Amino acid sequence: MTPSVRRRLTADAVIVVPGVMGSELVDGDGNVQWGLKPALLARAWATHKMATLQVTEDDISGGGRLRPSRLLRVPGHLPMLGGIEPYTALLRRVAEHVLDPRAVLEFAYDWRLSIEHNARLLVPWCEQRLAVWRQLVAENRWADPADVQLTVVAHSMGGLVVRYAIEVLGMSSLVRQVITLGTPYYGAVKAVRMMAAGKGAPVPRRVAQELARTAPGVYDLLPRYRCIDPDRFLSTADVASVGGTAELAEQAEQRWAALRLRPGDPAAAVPVHPLVGAEQPTLQSLRLAGETWSFDESLAGLDHGGDSTVYRNAAAPAGMTAWPLPQKHGALAKTGEALTFVADKLIGADTGPPLGTRPVGADIPDLVQAGAPVEITVTGAGGDPIGVTVACTDLTTNVPTPWTLVRRDGDLLRYTRPGLAPGLYRVQVKAGGFSPVSELVLATDLT
Repeated sequence: MTPSVRRRLTADAVIVVPGVMGSELVDGDGNVQWGLKPALLARAWATHKMATLQVTEDDISGGGRLRPSRLLRVPGHLPMLGGIEPYTALLRRVAEHVLDPRAVLEFAYDWRLSIEHNARLLVPWCEQRLAVWRQLVAENRWADPADVQLTVVAHSMGGLVVRYAIEVLGMSSLVRQVITLGTPYYGAVKAVRMMAAGKGAPVPRRVAQELARTAPGVYDLLPRYRCIDPDRFLSTADVASVGGTAELAEQAEQRWAALRLRPGDPAAAVPVHPLVGAEQPTLQSLRLAGETWSFDESLAGLDHGGDSTVYRNAAAPAGMTAWPLPQKHGALAKTGEALTFVADKLIGADTGPPLGTRPVGADIPDLVQAGAPVEITVTGAGGDPIGVTVACTDLTTNVPTPWTLVRRDGDLLRYTRPGLAPGLYRVQVKAGGFSPVSELVLATDLT
């Protein structure tokens, strides 16, 4: 008889902290305002109904109309910032490596508000959950409760919330390690572009712009490296020039300074394991010509790539070795390689870098006119379409639609689709042994 085989497990409780857009938001009656099913999302953006997400003074003071309920269970999409996938696969993988399902905990938060606001909620929440988990461990004699701590798995903005809780609010005594997936430690140029949407932009982009300009959480995502050509940092005056609020920008800069991420700052209070997105076309810098800002997928003449939202070098603390994965930002907490990375850190193993070959990038528009032709560009394949597949799935019907290679353009491959009905779609580009590069595309009747 073959003996049973057990998995390696961690005795820690594991807290999963989602990224920006990664928590459902509901109103006072429990109606979902963020986290809508794909069938409703495109129409809600096109009809200005998502304007309910704009931040008010009541939201900031704690008496707002919306509250977080749980981690995202369906795909979401914020024009100009991109799509976000649900966290079900991550939660399922974590549950495979803990002593009991009750060790897996979800911290939902209002991602529109500041990292400080949410960190101040996270600390007492973690203290209470850890106490409960240690009691369960003691009652069941699974381990010495004195040796039990928290492991935190954080995606995107969630990593900044956790770092503030540890470095500023003293949560380090509770936490054994932090695993971050695409966290914008040094911000993202995309956050500036959200605020700078031009006049006459279609409704979804205008609504997203209004949200960005009022949401302290978006200001926490502003770039914190020398991102302005030729060699300077983004200033509060720059933020104001694109329509942002100087006061909110100054407050966010002070919060970031408290994270101790500048060169020469003390080492992190607890070990950090960063996974970063790579190979994807990513905004990395901006420049001012007259009164017009332009945005570039390079920095100081070099294209460093990234996850399409956070450029590669901004997704890990300075001087720290990061684990790169050719994947988009919204999918970093879902793909197989990322889940293996998380599982390794939970149990103290090291599978090593992914063994996939031929990593590719994909330039995919996040917002398109319903019914109009859509083109995407595949990079990294050397202009060779053999072995490259492009698939598109309607997330309301789960019906896939084919894409056609229209032309080779040097080392680039360009694929097209005649048109998409209004809705949310997942576009996947597969080449070699890596998981497909995955991005969410919103098709609306733009007005």
